[in-house]
Amino acid sequence: MKEKEQKILDAALILFVERGFHGTSTAEIARTAGVATGTLFHYFKTKEDLINSLYLYTKEGMYCEIEGQFHGEAPLKDNLKELWCKFIDFAVKNPHKFQFILTFHTSPYITTLTKEQLETQTDALLDVYKKGIQDKEIKEVPFEIILEFFWGNVVSTLNYINKYPEKLGAETLDQSFELFWDGISR
Repeated sequence: MKEKEQKILDAALILFVERGFHGTSTAEIARTAGVATGTLFHYFKTKEDLINSLYLYTKEGMYCEIEGQFHGEAPLKDNLKELWCKFIDFAVKNPHKFQFILTFHTSPYITTLTKEQLETQTDALLDVYKKGIQDKEIKEVPFEIILEFFWGNVVSTLNYINKYPEKLGAETLDQSFELFWDGISR
């Protein structure tokens, strides 16, 4: 990625989180990034193109940080907890990126094509889920429900941590994960 393109994405990320899509002009993004408006349109043809590129950039960045090898011999619960903790860690370390993902996850500005490009990124969780069903460790419900339940628990935990930052620690994370695990395990 070119330096100017990165500056545009970084500026857009903060402005979209703070002011929303309609509250942020492309001129303001360019000014914040320290580039000419024409330069912004060189990299991103429209504001919608920019937000879709930013969505891909933030989601792919999140998936890169949370991916890893699952330990085949480790219990399913341990593997899921490791993955779950990586999501929490990403959000704590990258609050603007995580907030952007939350805000625009269901936005009509994010195209179906953009969302389809990210579908393979959930393969790691899907593999863990399939193993859990096969081994009769978790309830047999549609994968999409488990995925939303997983995501919802991560978001709820982060909301709690944001409200009570002094509670960020192993005990809170353990308790919160247990709530998730109790909901899906047999």
